[in-house]
Amino acid sequence: MMTAPPTGPAPAAGLTGRRHRWLRIAAGVVSVAVVLSSAVAWAGVSRYSGKITRIEIQGLTPVVEAPVQGHTPPMTLLVVASDSRDGLSRTETGTLHLGQANYGPPRTDTMMLVHIGADAGDITVVSLPRDTLATVPEYTDDKGKIHAAHRAKLNSAYEGGAGVMVQAIEQMTGVTINHYLEINFNGFLRMVDALGGVEVCLVKKLKDEKSGLDLPAGLQTISGPQALAYVRARYVDPTADLDRMKRQQKFVASIVKKATSAGTLLNPLKLDGFLSAVAGSITTDAGLGRDQLLALADQLKGLDPSRVAFMTVPLLGNKRITGIGDVLLWDEVQAKVLFDAINSDTPILPPSPSASASPSPSPSPSPSDTVAVAPSSVRIKVVNGTTTGGLGGKAAADLAAVGFIVVGKATTASAPIGATTVIRYDPGFDQSALTVAAALPGSVLTEVPGLGRTITVTIGTSYTGAQQVTVATPTKSASPTATPSPSATLPRTAADDLCA
Repeated sequence: MMTAPPTGPAPAAGLTGRRHRWLRIAAGVVSVAVVLSSAVAWAGVSRYSGKITRIEIQGLTPVVEAPVQGHTPPMTLLVVASDSRDGLSRTETGTLHLGQANYGPPRTDTMMLVHIGADAGDITVVSLPRDTLATVPEYTDDKGKIHAAHRAKLNSAYEGGAGVMVQAIEQMTGVTINHYLEINFNGFLRMVDALGGVEVCLVKKLKDEKSGLDLPAGLQTISGPQALAYVRARYVDPTADLDRMKRQQKFVASIVKKATSAGTLLNPLKLDGFLSAVAGSITTDAGLGRDQLLALADQLKGLDPSRVAFMTVPLLGNKRITGIGDVLLWDEVQAKVLFDAINSDTPILPPSPSASASPSPSPSPSPSDTVAVAPSSVRIKVVNGTTTGGLGGKAAADLAAVGFIVVGKATTASAPIGATTVIRYDPGFDQSALTVAAALPGSVLTEVPGLGRTITVTIGTSYTGAQQVTVATPTKSASPTATPSPSATLPRTAADDLCA
């Protein structure tokens, strides 16, 4: 018999579903960060493993291949967030704009598949929207009532318990799920504060009375309460849910960066506080025990943020269905490509060439050369490396005019760089860098491992403009119905510029 999530007091009068969503989303944002950061440290303080709640879950597929020296098999986890407020006082609940204490049974709005590739070479995080139209499998609740299989929003599968949620998502995605991780709301504030705050970058001031959010524009470090408001706020984005999802992915990336930095997980005091904050808030399947966590810790200890990709399942559109409401429909073709890649442990990101001992500039290709990547797929951040005011802005406009994605406003370098324009890029995006170089004759390329997908262009005094580039056409032998690449739209990585 499937076990439904534990019930709580009856919902208080006037409590809105909207407030529930904020809490579940906040918990979801931290869930993935727990997987990608706390696991790195279990080897050092594995005593915290005993604080994790473990439950029996039917339907999971254990990882069959045993880890051997120098090699670990791939693993996929389903990460689910609960809006449980266990551990928060009534005063804290009020101060944090969390509504009444009698909030009803825990629910979820956030579901993510986290795929850790063999030997932790790549990690892919795929967000599954709560409003996805899904088929909830038949299950029996803890009162013995049988619920027939039915169509509903994906998050309603949580009512049947973890096993039902696993089964529903496996049926939709075709992905084999090995482990389950759920985190409640309580650990969020403590974890952010244990990290000493987390960086965010805002292009404009954000203020939202419903969540308590009040942040100025610019790069800043925020503590637990404002971090909570930041991931909860819904009415500060033009397309509330989808824009908020992108904002949350940036926040998770920032946590991963901070938690895996030498100043955090290698600092015994910070490490102890970090694990103490999260361990008691986690529920996993019984199969994810101490030994598995230690193996995962060993696997992730060399985690490269530029190889952690964040994606949302490809969407086709929305539809109103009587009795269910507004639902989201997946792009079945693109979704299958993505999930097939996960099942086969195929990296979503372009491969990273082996980095040289020290980055060195190389001449740009001839402007007449054709390029493999179109400008419309290349993200650029422009820096004015001269003392000429406005030159950075002009270069940004020029690059946008020839098709590049220019992120944010041009900034000014701390010191002039001289005549030559410098293009800094992550080795995993070398083809994109060649496209930029073709548009900027006379520039030089410099590899910067870990920079992420956004290429930095620092303008020199010899800059005269950006030119159109010629994109190579597919060869005649290429099939017009070839399977699309799962990285056709480049995902965000944990190494990307927060302000991009």
